[in-house]
Amino acid sequence: MKKIATILSLFLVLYFWSVSPILAQSKVIERAITNGVEAKTIVMLLLLPLLATLVSVMHYILGVSGYGIFVPTMIAVALSATGIAGGLILFGAILMISILSNLILKRLKLHFWPVRALGLVFISVGVFGLMVISTGLKMVDISNISIFPVLFMILLAEEFTRTQLVKSKKEAIKLTLGTLGLAILGAVLMGWQGVAEVVLRYPEAIIVVTVVINLMVGNYTGIRLTEIKRFRKAIRKK
Repeated sequence: MKKIATILSLFLVLYFWSVSPILAQSKVIERAITNGVEAKTIVMLLLLPLLATLVSVMHYILGVSGYGIFVPTMIAVALSATGIAGGLILFGAILMISILSNLILKRLKLHFWPVRALGLVFISVGVFGLMVISTGLKMVDISNISIFPVLFMILLAEEFTRTQLVKSKKEAIKLTLGTLGLAILGAVLMGWQGVAEVVLRYPEAIIVVTVVINLMVGNYTGIRLTEIKRFRKAIRKK
């Protein structure tokens, strides 16, 4: 109860601080947009902590795991830039190229870093070819994406390869699917126009909500929802 009271007290303090006309950040945002800063960039910056919070909630409350907290967040940003369909196609292509290149380069018995560098050669050429092909497709076009979503997708593919080597293929697939699921959820949140409007109008409220949710999740000691079936017998005994 003391923890809950502390969190609620902090919430009230942060709330009254946020609505203060002197410290209100919405005025700063308006000035930034007037001075040429893109509204989309501001929205994405302010949503990053909220996306990370979403990943945290999904992990500790629901039990959905991915590659840490930053990789799903970065992939969500990438998917919001490429579109979910285009991003998934891009990641699938990068992952397949990465797996095939590893199978080919494994026979050369080279050191680890040269293998990774040569793998990037395959990925770069493959992604370029995919971009060229996508220009002729009416449904999905990834020819205009920037380098950063591609780098994030490569990072996820590398995590898949590393986990497969260190742990197991099953664990790699599980974490990759979890990461993609969290990223898709985050991308949907970032693409929702209503969320963008709230962020621009009430940025201080987003900060307060993010802080409070993390304080509550950080003190959560209950069982994760996905583990209820696993510990059902123990729960019944109690």
